[in-house]
Amino acid sequence: MTHTEHDLKELLAERSEGGSGGAARLEEILRRGRAVRRRRRAVRTALAAGAVAIGVVSSPLLGGGDARHTVAVDVAPTVSRAPERPEPGTYLPEALKDMWGRKMSLIQAHRAETTGAPYTLTFTPTSRFTGFRVTCADPKSWVVVTTRTKHEPSGTVGDSCPSDVPPLKGDGLNRMGPQHDEKSAPADWTRKEQTVTVWVLPSDAPVISMSDMVRKGCKPVGRKIRKCDGKYPMTALMDPKIVKRLTAEMGTRPGRWAVGVYDQPAS
Repeated sequence: MTHTEHDLKELLAERSEGGSGGAARLEEILRRGRAVRRRRRAVRTALAAGAVAIGVVSSPLLGGGDARHTVAVDVAPTVSRAPERPEPGTYLPEALKDMWGRKMSLIQAHRAETTGAPYTLTFTPTSRFTGFRVTCADPKSWVVVTTRTKHEPSGTVGDSCPSDVPPLKGDGLNRMGPQHDEKSAPADWTRKEQTVTVWVLPSDAPVISMSDMVRKGCKPVGRKIRKCDGKYPMTALMDPKIVKRLTAEMGTRPGRWAVGVYDQPAS
């Protein structure tokens, strides 16, 4: 019996005996009763709200695996995070497709923080289809890549350097860098260590693209290297003497870039 019910019985007993002050006590008892009901409603509301935030998980370890036995656990909200984007000029995927759609794996890599100085990377090929991938923080950088072929050193020159993550296939160095095949790779290509040398020059280097040379009416004369509009033709950078002279004039500058060597997975 609650305290309010007891008081009500006492009040009724007093009224039956002709006691005084009953009206005042009756009003007080009614107020107490309303207060008790409000507290009970508040408790029920709080319990209902708590049940929404608690997940009920069946536990086969309780009651011999009976699914009716449950354990209440807190369920943390799921928060989705956006994938972190790598800084331009640093990311080299672990695997990508080559010119023929075959899977190529990263077997060697180098990352630099300055432009204007050559870097020679040593690696051991796993096939005759080795490819090279260069990426730069400044997509307008000039890039020279040289490697060995069957007959003489060879390479490519590019007037742009991707900062995204393209596949190892595309239109020359602008998208991939050079890639060997069974015709260009030396006979001993997979039997010993090989090297690739990379120069990355800032976008304002005194170099002019072939399309700009045509637009300005400049024409190369035989093997002689002639400047156009005070700049070296981009093809002249294939001459080690020219690129060394140019890098000596410009010096080194801050500039992030990376080179990766890709080859077929070793069997």
